[in-house]
Amino acid sequence: MNMKLTDYPDAIAQKQRQLLQAEQHIRRLQDVLDRMTAEIDTTIAFDFTLKNDAQRKAKRSELMQAVEYRRALANLLAAQDRRTELEIDLGLLRNQFSALKLEMREAITHREMQLLEAA
Repeated sequence: MNMKLTDYPDAIAQKQRQLLQAEQHIRRLQDVLDRMTAEIDTTIAFDFTLKNDAQRKAKRSELMQAVEYRRALANLLAAQDRRTELEIDLGLLRNQFSALKLEMREAITHREMQLLEAA
């Protein structure tokens, strides 16, 4: 898709809004995961059958293998990957915008040189 120079500011702003939404989504998912982790830690803290640190670590690892926890972690990782994709897309848009501005400046300079030579 070829965009005009004037299209880039809106496209960049739109990509920035998408990036903000992705960041907000990540914060919500991180909060869910943090609460789940806190619940696991609380469960371990009040499990008096766990006699030592090795047993507590093993229990923590076991609880973190639960489907809900794994799903929450997978959702967070996928959202982080999506944010990275948006950051790449935003960088590309900015770079394309800069390159197009340079091309336009070069074309203007070339025309000015032609006018000077013709005079």
